[in-house]
Amino acid sequence: MAESSSNELVLICSEIGTRDYATDGLMKKQFNDVSDWLWKKYDDQISGWLRQRLNNMETPSRERAPLRFDYSDEAGMLLPVDPSENVSDVSRMSPQVQWHPQVVGGGYRQSFGMHAAEILSHPKYANWQYIVPDRPGYGIRAVGPDPQNIIRTWTITPTADYPNSPPTVISQPSYTNDICWQDGSLHYTGYTQRGGSPWQDVARKSANPLFNLVIELLQKYKLGI
Repeated sequence: MAESSSNELVLICSEIGTRDYATDGLMKKQFNDVSDWLWKKYDDQISGWLRQRLNNMETPSRERAPLRFDYSDEAGMLLPVDPSENVSDVSRMSPQVQWHPQVVGGGYRQSFGMHAAEILSHPKYANWQYIVPDRPGYGIRAVGPDPQNIIRTWTITPTADYPNSPPTVISQPSYTNDICWQDGSLHYTGYTQRGGSPWQDVARKSANPLFNLVIELLQKYKLGI
């Protein structure tokens, strides 16, 4: 990715609708310092956003809900920022960074829900909707035409140990003559030589593996959104 010569870094949170600029003192600090600064500035907004989505979390804390930072590379993949990274170093890689409240130790619906909420916060994915209104942890759905103008419905729901295992993806009508789909469900491949799978690689490296999956599906199958 091309380096940026910017002397500031834009900090954006789509979930609570904020936009800040890391300049002067913050540019000399690490992202764990930025996290402290953002929590102090937006404590009420972050806590309120979390309370609306996490039924078992009445009083979110910084320890239970640290902020996550990531940026998009040229392919649109989300790359996580380690809290110990210097702000100035990341600013040379990207002019802006997204930050998100996240939950440590949450269940699979909470993990999936946080990832799903991040996707639906982007205007370009306006065709995606929650299966259960205001309950992102139960799954998301999109409807649109494919390149053959067939109207398809994609439904993505979490598995019981998401994100350790990939979510369930269903297409209606089913895809035929495609080895990636079996009986209407997306079939995930594994590595035959070294073990593991592409999903596990993405889940370890990506800030939001669900987002990466949606991007890959849209690029490969061109569902209209």
